[in-house]
Amino acid sequence: MKKKILFYAPYHFDIDKAILNELEKLPEFKVTKLSSHKYRYKNNLERLYNFFGKIFLKKTLKKEWMAKIQMEEILASEPFDLCLIMRPDLIETNVLRKIKESIPTRKVFYWDSFKKVPAFKDTLNYFNEYFTFEVEDSLKYNLKQISNFYIHKSSNKKPQYDAFFFGSNDSRLSNVSKLVNYLKDKKWNAKALLVGKKTKLKNDVAVEIIQKGIPFYQIYKFAENTKIVIDVAHPNQKGLSMRPFEALGLKRKLITNNTDIKNYDFYNENNIFVVNDFKNIDIPDSFLKNPYEELPNEIYEKYYIKNWLKTILE
Repeated sequence: MKKKILFYAPYHFDIDKAILNELEKLPEFKVTKLSSHKYRYKNNLERLYNFFGKIFLKKTLKKEWMAKIQMEEILASEPFDLCLIMRPDLIETNVLRKIKESIPTRKVFYWDSFKKVPAFKDTLNYFNEYFTFEVEDSLKYNLKQISNFYIHKSSNKKPQYDAFFFGSNDSRLSNVSKLVNYLKDKKWNAKALLVGKKTKLKNDVAVEIIQKGIPFYQIYKFAENTKIVIDVAHPNQKGLSMRPFEALGLKRKLITNNTDIKNYDFYNENNIFVVNDFKNIDIPDSFLKNPYEELPNEIYEKYYIKNWLKTILE
């Protein structure tokens, strides 16, 4: 008999759909997905109510309306055997309380660091199995450490770029620009594409900023279309983000400033170059010219999303 699982992940660039697709492939589970999209106003009256609610009630009514939808989804499909929740800080308290009261095995994956999302601390009480990719958080809050994962496996596509960075336009912009322009000066075909508010960049043709988000299921195409994936870690993040795992799955080389990568079993200095100082970057041309070195198949399988999900759900 299949186990019934309640699943939630943020709608950010459709990442929830990508994970849900893989979760539904596991034959031992029947999945109910908790809505995670932005609440869509039914009419202009609701929009007006929400506007005045912010001013006079000091609360966002559309969050309460979304919570009502989520509560109805739980009631319509319960009982559940377990849940898997990612980014619980995005769920209203009354929904978290319902999950705690009605689901015996409650698994949570903290998909960011506690420094970056302090609200994580307020959600610990609602779960009984905890996972994180941040070593410091696992030690401080007694969580189980688990890596991130990849979805797309190796590709025969001939890459257009030598090196490529894709990410959000945030505090990393300066370091991204330094690295990509350093590679351009070496005559590498390098580029950075960032999503966010437009920022004035003086003569920086190697860095492009767009405002429209790209769906998660399409992001891997940037890694597929380059020989080397560039990863620049957030200041408040020490665990590995999705980029190194995308590179692993597609069998692409990686340039990163995250020194923690040396502790992973897939670290190979011929495939991964670690930048320690953005003011003194020194990457040899041989890193681009030498071919990617294959790793044992069991390492690739270990970080594939199917096995990643099974590790958490067992």
